[in-house]
Amino acid sequence: MLIAWLNANPNPNFGGTELHTLQMIKELSKRKVPLVLLCAEGSYVDRNAPKGIEKFYLTIGNSLALYNTLKLYQLLKHIKPYVLVANNGKEYPNALLAGKLASVRVAFFRHMERMKNPLVRRFVFPYVDMFFAVSDHVRQKLIQEGVKPDKVRVIYNPVDEERFYYKPKEENSIRILFVGKLDEGKGIFDLLEAFRLLMTERKDVTLVYVGDGKHKESLFQRIHSLGLTQKVKLVGYTHNVEDYYRNAHVVVIPSKYTEAFPRVALEALACGCTLVASDVGGTKEAIIEGKNGFVFRAGDIEDLLLKLKLAIENWKSFSQASLELYRNKFSTDRVIDNFLGALQSLSKVI
Repeated sequence: MLIAWLNANPNPNFGGTELHTLQMIKELSKRKVPLVLLCAEGSYVDRNAPKGIEKFYLTIGNSLALYNTLKLYQLLKHIKPYVLVANNGKEYPNALLAGKLASVRVAFFRHMERMKNPLVRRFVFPYVDMFFAVSDHVRQKLIQEGVKPDKVRVIYNPVDEERFYYKPKEENSIRILFVGKLDEGKGIFDLLEAFRLLMTERKDVTLVYVGDGKHKESLFQRIHSLGLTQKVKLVGYTHNVEDYYRNAHVVVIPSKYTEAFPRVALEALACGCTLVASDVGGTKEAIIEGKNGFVFRAGDIEDLLLKLKLAIENWKSFSQASLELYRNKFSTDRVIDNFLGALQSLSKVI
């Protein structure tokens, strides 16, 4: 069952699809699943692909890359894969056309809630053999867009378990962690205000923000004006984010606008963190209410404060529940098993 994995965006830096591609092919390679990588030469995916992976180079920077669509078709005729897997929305039209011309099954990962381009929804989606949605929330959105339910499987994002793993947490202080873009829509100021209120009752808590964004300076100024510089730390971007997860007791995802399923939630579970998340998007799928965390109403600071207090009070038992949930539902082994099982079901296609 040879898989041709397409991620031909020439992006020299990483994004969600690049990280997903690399982790998936790494885990598939461990199981010795036959796989070739179709990527742009010099891209982040090319530079960081596991050693030993056979690569073919082409670039698809947009949906109108007709010359490279022809090149992709020629590669598929030469490689003769069981399935072509595309991981980036910009590649969908090219991948579908080349795959169908080459009589190859075509499967798309869907990381976002909605495909903005109506032409892709109208003329591409109906002809895809299978979609892999990164959450049940995304699955429901695809079905609402007209994709047949039996063509959509939920395959959660894999976590790099060599980096993200549990270690016992300090018991004399409580660390609250935010990981993500420092943008207002991510709820960073709501979290800060809830933390300020929490500080009136508890002195054993600290808050760490990991990430960069357009509101980083505004957040810094707000922290300073509240006199919280000794209790709130802005780390910025770091290559060692796993260290902060392992030391954190509670991870907060306070997004005010909908999320498909943030990788942060899975990394937090793998490190045994209690989760507190807003009620938008697919993040709720990582929480069993009152067992490993709590969901609060997006934008409601009082509700966030209440759920933070409860999470802190129960962090020890919640930490173990997060680990159990991760192992039973989101572990890398479970993700790869479900992915390969879904591919097997494509045998009747073509």
